[in-house]
Amino acid sequence: MNLGNREDDYSIQDPSMAYSVNRGAALSPYLNIDPSYLNQGGAEFVFPTDSKKKRSWGEQMFSGIGTSYMCGLAVGGTWGLYEGLRNPDGKTLKLRVNSVLNGCTRRGPSFGNGLGILALMYCSLDTLIGKLRGGEEDEFNSIGAATLTGMLFKSTAGVRPIAIAGALGGGLATAYHFGEKLWNSRGHSLSTPNWA
Repeated sequence: MNLGNREDDYSIQDPSMAYSVNRGAALSPYLNIDPSYLNQGGAEFVFPTDSKKKRSWGEQMFSGIGTSYMCGLAVGGTWGLYEGLRNPDGKTLKLRVNSVLNGCTRRGPSFGNGLGILALMYCSLDTLIGKLRGGEEDEFNSIGAATLTGMLFKSTAGVRPIAIAGALGGGLATAYHFGEKLWNSRGHSLSTPNWA
């Protein structure tokens, strides 16, 4: 359907029309406009004050918990699948399939729940540390929250597991931020989307 070659095309007859179909540019077939006018290269916000807004505590918490739970469910389910295939119970196919499914449902939800709890504690502590520091948002909040999360998660196991879990959490957060800075120094972006 070529509307640009018709003699009764209004954009040909009326010079006051904004844009013609037959100028050869890539046009939107629905609105008869050049899409390059819509993207001016700047921030795409309704109000200029929206560019300064950051994700709220609830948005960070729910995305962190959901992502952690789904990853834990996948890893735990894969672990249960491996265990069920390695040590199948029963001699018939139905009993072996049941053994594999039991392994998946035993490991998957428990691992997912554990990671979800860790994400809940981490997001809450990260926000709390940021509030206590006067609204400061930097890597020290994250490292402190990860250390405290590890310590709280193993708080009933004794002093040595608490120290190990705290060091592991703080070490992982430090390694993440060091890797992020190294990645950003090479011109890439790891964790912050280009919203502005």
